[in-house]
Amino acid sequence: NWLFLKSVPHFSAAAPRDNVTSLSLLSNRIHHLHDSDFAQLSNLQKLNLKWNCPPAGLSPMHFPCHMTIEPNTFLAVPTLEELNLSYNGITTVPALPSSLVSLILSRTNILQLDPTSLTGLHALRFLYMDGNCYYKNPCGRALEVAPGALLGLGNLTHLSLKYNNLTTVPRSLPPSLEYLLLSYNHIVTLAPEDLANLTALRVLDVGGNCRRCDHARNPCVECPHKFPQLHSDTFSHLSRLEGLVLKDSSL
Repeated sequence: NWLFLKSVPHFSAAAPRDNVTSLSLLSNRIHHLHDSDFAQLSNLQKLNLKWNCPPAGLSPMHFPCHMTIEPNTFLAVPTLEELNLSYNGITTVPALPSSLVSLILSRTNILQLDPTSLTGLHALRFLYMDGNCYYKNPCGRALEVAPGALLGLGNLTHLSLKYNNLTTVPRSLPPSLEYLLLSYNHIVTLAPEDLANLTALRVLDVGGNCRRCDHARNPCVECPHKFPQLHSDTFSHLSRLEGLVLKDSSL
């Protein structure tokens, strides 16, 4: 960490590479990831590449940076379970091994998810994709999550899409979800159909949507007149719901 590395260090043949299960390359200057970078780490389970090539809005000098990830960079690590790619200038989800359990894509430039984006990640339980479009990482639009884009993630329990300019709850989310975090978007209506199949949901955070700006401590979009609209039965079918966050809204 914090070594100003410009490439992934290579382990010599004499090094005990099979013993490496966790590798953190946090806060370096690695802008290009090659197919061979992790291929010799046959037991790697955790990889942290956070903040190597941050988007312009999050860079201390506001310089744009684009991270290149070759097609087999992560596919070459079939044991990988946890991957953190946050705070990097990537625009698409790279090819990923089916072994992944936790994936962090927050504060990147990924602005679209479709059914092909996360194909084959049947073991994935945790997906964090916060702050890909907000005042510190502006994009001039909303994150697009196509209907059913995440439906194939049959074991997903935690989904966080905070700070993404979303105007609606993404459609056809996996029914396995237990934690859904959608705070600080621009969602102004909630109805039963928005959460229709999420019967396993335990925690729902929709705070910071349709805000009151008279006391806001950060850039704020005023809630439209006669909004928010919250249907009286929105949460009635969520029999397992234990936590509901509605703070910092105009309710």
